[in-house]
Parts: sequence; C-alpha cells; structure tokens
Amino acid sequence: MAENTTGSSFRRNPALAFGAAAIGVVTASVGIVAHPESAHAVDYPSWSDVEKAKADVRDKQKMVERIGSVVEELQEAATQAGIESEMAVEKYHQAQAELDDATAKEKETQARADKASEAAKTSAVRAGLLASHLMRAAGTDGSLNLLLQGSHADAADRLLYQLGTMSQLTGQNKQIYDQAVADRNTAKSLQEQATAARKAREKAADAAKAALQQAQVAAAAAQAAVTTQQQKQSELTSQLAALQDVSVETAKKYVQGKQAAAAAAAAAAQAKRDEEAREKAAAAAQAKQEAAARAAQQKSESSNSGGSSSGGGSSSGGGSSSSGGSSGGSSSGGSSSSGGSSGSSSSTSTGYPQPNAAIVAAVLQYARAQIGKPYVINGAGPNGFDCSGLTMMAYAYAGVNIGGHGVIYQYKQAKALGQLVPRSQALPGDLIFYGTPDDDLYHVGIYVGNGMMIAAPQVGENVKEQPVWGSPIDVVARPSAGR
Repeated sequence: MAENTTGSSFRRNPALAFGAAAIGVVTASVGIVAHPESAHAVDYPSWSDVEKAKADVRDKQKMVERIGSVVEELQEAATQAGIESEMAVEKYHQAQAELDDATAKEKETQARADKASEAAKTSAVRAGLLASHLMRAAGTDGSLNLLLQGSHADAADRLLYQLGTMSQLTGQNKQIYDQAVADRNTAKSLQEQATAARKAREKAADAAKAALQQAQVAAAAAQAAVTTQQQKQSELTSQLAALQDVSVETAKKYVQGKQAAAAAAAAAAQAKRDEEAREKAAAAAQAKQEAAARAAQQKSESSNSGGSSSGGGSSSGGGSSSSGGSSGGSSSGGSSSSGGSSGSSSSTSTGYPQPNAAIVAAVLQYARAQIGKPYVINGAGPNGFDCSGLTMMAYAYAGVNIGGHGVIYQYKQAKALGQLVPRSQALPGDLIFYGTPDDDLYHVGIYVGNGMMIAAPQVGENVKEQPVWGSPIDVVARPSAGR
C-alpha cells in the first residue's frame, strides 16, 4: 500500500472540520513554546565537586544521587520541551486544516459568483433589447447603448431602473425584467460572499503561517533541550564513572539501566492498573447480566403467579430463555473476538467493540517498519513522521481513514463513530492520546500491548517502541472496530 508524503488526502473528515471562528483561537493560542533561556538553571556538579566527594564514602553516595537527580531533571526538561513542541505542532495542524477549508470555500464560492455574473450579463442584454424595442415603440430613440456607458454594473443598474419605469411591462416583458433583476441581485450577493471567502482564506493563511512559525520555534527549543540532555548526560556519566572507579561504558549502562528500570516499573504499574480495571469492568458486566436475568425471571414468575399449571410452565420457559439470552450474548462476544471482522455490533463481554484482527496486524506491521525514522514536523512519511502523521499513515496502510493529520481530528472522528473505549480496556492497535479532550490534545501513539506503544515521540527523537509514559487520557480510540 502506497505511502503519502504529505498526508493531505487524509487530512481529516470534512464533516468534522472546525468552524471559521476557530481561526482566531488558533492564532491566539499557538504561543505555547519553550524558551531555553528562561528555563530553570540546573545545578550541574563540577569535576572539582566529584574529586572532593571521592574522599568520603557518604559524600560519594550523595554525589551519585545528585548526578542521578540531575540526569532525571535533564530528561524531564527534554520531555516537557517535547510536549510543548507537539502542542504547537497540533495547533499548526488545526490552522492548516482551517486554511484548506477556507481555500476550498473560496474556490467554490468564486465559481458560483462567476457563473451568476455570466447569467446576469445575459439577462442584462435581453433587458437591453427589450428596453430598446419599447423605447422605439414609444417614439424614443437610442437607449440600447446604456449597457455600453460606464461600468457594466452601473449601466445595467441604470438600464433596469429605466426599464422598470416603463408602463408597457406586462406578460413576457415583465418576466424578462424580473429575471434580469433577480440575476443581478444574485450575482451581487454571491460576489460579496466570494469577497468574504477570500478574506477568510487570507486570514486563515496568516494563521497557518504564524502557527508554523510557532511550531518551528518550539521545535528548535525541544531540539536544544534534547541536545543539552545528551551532551550533559555524557559528561555526567563520565563523572559518575570517575566517582565509582568504573569505565565510562559501565557507568553509561548503569544510568541506562536505572532509566529503563524506572520506565519498566511505570509500564508494569500501568499494565497492572489496566488489568485490574479490565477485571473489574468484566465482573461488573457479568453482574449486570445476571441481575437482568434475575429481574426477567422474577417478572415472568410474578405475572404468572396466579395462573394455571401451564402458566407456570411458561414462566419456567421464560427463565430459561432469559438465561439463554445472557449466555448467548457472552458467546457472541467471544466469537466476535475470535473473528475480528464483524461490525461495530461485535463486542467483548464488557460491551465494547472488538478490533478487526487483520487491520490491527497491518497497522502494527506498518508502524514497526517505521521505527528508527526521525520525528519531522508535519511528517507523514516516507522519511519522517510526527505523531499523528504516523498513526494516520499506519491506518491508511490498512485501508482506514482515521480522521486525518492531527491528534484532535483523529480523536473527534473516533468519538463521532463510537470508537472510544476506556483505556483500561486497551488492546493492540488502539490509539492512546495525551492532553485534554476535546480540543487540547497534542500527542498520539499506537498501543501494542503489555504497557508499550509505538510513537513518533518528539523533535530530536526517532519513531520507537516505548513504555506508555506519563498520564494519557482515560479513553483510547479503536478505529479498527466495526470494519
């Protein structure tokens, strides 16, 4: 399946496009960028500090902890700068989408205005011929040239005014006059709309340009934070090696091991919370089914309690039917999970739609093939991606349009299609979102299971498989459902 280098054909579902009023909001809110010069100054240990600390075991341990703390602080600074960069990129996606809409509207409105203008010209000529005929019949000479005097619009207006004062306008003549007036008014109205559409497009273009500039500034700040982290972490690792009398490579592995352990612990804790939530949801769903079955049984017994023996038999049958219905629903959900190809009615025992296994496999295959490619603002392959560009193209590879190039568009389409599922129920292929719904989301990744996801993380990093970090929103999107 072919890649799209810009992603423009998948930008988003037109039915979910933002209104023109959002342009001002985008322009006003793109200024969330990181500025390294205003960041909190990090207290880096000097080599002199390290040498002094080596003389005492307690001081040495404190210095090890201090270096570890600085490494964490650098990582946090880089992560925060990356978040701010992605927020600015998402604002740019919104502004660019507004520009696309405004450009399309201007083109469509101008085409209608041009067509109406041609119709008005034709009607004006017919009206001119009619006026000339009536004037000659009345013994008046030479008013056909009105259309040639001054601008065409002014001449047409004077002609229609003069024609409207003629008492002979009856029958077909009146129809010609009325049509000319209507065509003139329509042409004027549509031209005004076309002018307004052009101004809206120009405003949207300015907003998109400003948003892109802000995204570039934020990206530069994020890149600077990542570069600082890498450079300083290298020096800190060397200090740690000298402090512990080990090789730099050993110290590097020590730092990486601590970072990996922290990430793994966070992922494991999140996976455990998700599993507990899944079990709780499944138990609640089962309890609900059983309660419904008991209620149906009691209602059947109550309605037949005064009846005959055969009525009692009917009640028993009703209970059996209710129980069977509950069991059948559960069985259907299990079958759907196995097949993975049915529509949105296919669901798990908790009532959530099941993913299509073939779509999920294609999405993960594509996403894994992009690992190692750089983060690029507005990137949608083949050489680089931003976060929503990766998710968009992964699903496009599987034949699914998830709303276009933009985190918010992807979330809103999933919401509109009923594809949102509690994060505790996340399955491979689901989309994990960061930010605040509905209009302040900024990052998205593809869940692969076991607390891991594939994403284009931020400027200065490459597409990678990583633990689900931070605090994603409480729902995931399941675009593979119902296909």
